[in-house]
Amino acid sequence: MNAELTIDYLRQAFEHYNNLIFDGKLPVPKLKWSRAKTRLGQMACKRKMSWGRTKFYDFSISVSNYYKLTTEQIDDVLIHEMIHYSIAYTGLKDTSSHGIVFRGMMDKINRTFGRHITISVRTRNLQPRTTQQPKDYLILALEMKDGKYFLSSVNPSAAGKLAISLTRTREIAHYAWYQSQDEYFHSMPRVRSLRGRQVSKEVYTTMIEKMKLLR
Repeated sequence: MNAELTIDYLRQAFEHYNNLIFDGKLPVPKLKWSRAKTRLGQMACKRKMSWGRTKFYDFSISVSNYYKLTTEQIDDVLIHEMIHYSIAYTGLKDTSSHGIVFRGMMDKINRTFGRHITISVRTRNLQPRTTQQPKDYLILALEMKDGKYFLSSVNPSAAGKLAISLTRTREIAHYAWYQSQDEYFHSMPRVRSLRGRQVSKEVYTTMIEKMKLLR
């Protein structure tokens, strides 16, 4: 079963486990979803020194919704971060981020409540929640009279204006419009004027052979 990924769900889950596991002693922190790929959850806070002691405040917990996780897995991530929160909020000293105190609390929660909380999760084994759709790029390919070659990723809204400019530019020997989904164009800005990336003849030829010619 999958949870509906809303802030309300996070809040309700937090309050449920706060009462069930932490005796309702944890104030509700800032709760948010993230698109993190390398970590499933994070507890963050600010700290300041007061009378020689470190005080933690302004707590927040984020849970990644990038991967396909079941409700049980999402809740395990949340409880994992709530353990961090509980340790920091109550001022407990631990040997490390996932030290003796953390591991002791985690093991007890797993035994008592039948959870499957772990120190870390291998995200490489997880599937993204949604498959990224390839992006369509409008490409202008230019051959210049001086032998130079250019490829330009054009903002579709500016295509009409550029088409007029092309007819007035005498330095152009040949041009053509293409459609592409190649990641090669991902880092290119989508331009609104006649400018682009100069490429070799080999790259130019290779790329236009891979693209769909627009007529």
